[in-house]
Amino acid sequence: MTDAIERPPERLGARLKLAREGAGLSLSDLAKKTHVRRAYLEALEEGRYAELPEDVYARNFVRLFAQALDLQVAPLLEIYQRERRAALGTTTMDQRLERDRRAATAPSKAAGSQGRGARLPAWLFGPWTTTLALVVVVVGLAAWGFDRLFATPSVPPATPPAPSAASPATSAPASAAAEAAPAAVPDAVVRVDVVSVPAGAAITIDGFPLPGRTPLLEVPVSARAGRVVRAELDGYEPNEVRVDLLADGRVELTLTPLADEPAAGAPEIGAGRVALTISDATWLEVYRSAARNEGERLVYTTAQPGASYEFTLPVFVYVGNAAGVRVNLAGQDLGPMGAPGAVLGRAFGP
Repeated sequence: MTDAIERPPERLGARLKLAREGAGLSLSDLAKKTHVRRAYLEALEEGRYAELPEDVYARNFVRLFAQALDLQVAPLLEIYQRERRAALGTTTMDQRLERDRRAATAPSKAAGSQGRGARLPAWLFGPWTTTLALVVVVVGLAAWGFDRLFATPSVPPATPPAPSAASPATSAPASAAAEAAPAAVPDAVVRVDVVSVPAGAAITIDGFPLPGRTPLLEVPVSARAGRVVRAELDGYEPNEVRVDLLADGRVELTLTPLADEPAAGAPEIGAGRVALTISDATWLEVYRSAARNEGERLVYTTAQPGASYEFTLPVFVYVGNAAGVRVNLAGQDLGPMGAPGAVLGRAFGP
């Protein structure tokens, strides 16, 4: 008898939910980790696409969901695109591809129609055309000679008076400029990828916050020059750049870590002990062993900023946001366990 082969669920929401529960995370845990509203994550798992925002933002939610659980992004985006199209019709991504296709084919069609319209009927080039042209030339010469023979000499016009301040002539340039000025055109929309090193930064453009955390892909923004893009991340110096967002493109900002300074009045940690200080919300598991899910489980919770823990070695620490956990081992400050949003485990021995 052949053993049944377990296949992953075909529906996007079922795949995401299965992976999340396998990682031991609730929707609230994942919302804190991805900085995406819990209601949107729940709508993705249940396939309620009508409750999601614009397609470009929903695609980024799928990407953040997958990256938080170490899933491959591309296959999940394909399933999302197919399911959303079936539920709501064409997406903005479909419309953009159709627009680009039409723009690529438009010049050839216009050139073809211009070539057909430039063709003149053959009857215009008949033999009588030459005779008609000669008659027109003779009549024109006769009229010119008659005017030269009998016309009175022209008198140069008098010098026109200087226009006064209230003269209509002074308003002519202003009216001409008004006619020449182009009509107001609404801002065009471009799509921009915003990334930071490290990832997980909050982004504002001209002070307006963008939803989610970096990397942000295909963000729709108004096309303008001199826009200020700013990135902020706990533990790093803010960074901002001024760029011209006039076409689809990419903006990358590199963040510099703040100087590590031990907290004032921090308790001394003796030999054979380790202390964990929480600076940002994170999933935290601690075991009395050298590996995860082995030995006595000491902590299993979503730790909040300001919390602190101290243990006798050895212990194994597993976290969902490595930058939010600061380690002090036997009185030595080791700094954060890792990068923002990084999921990792580490054993601390005597």
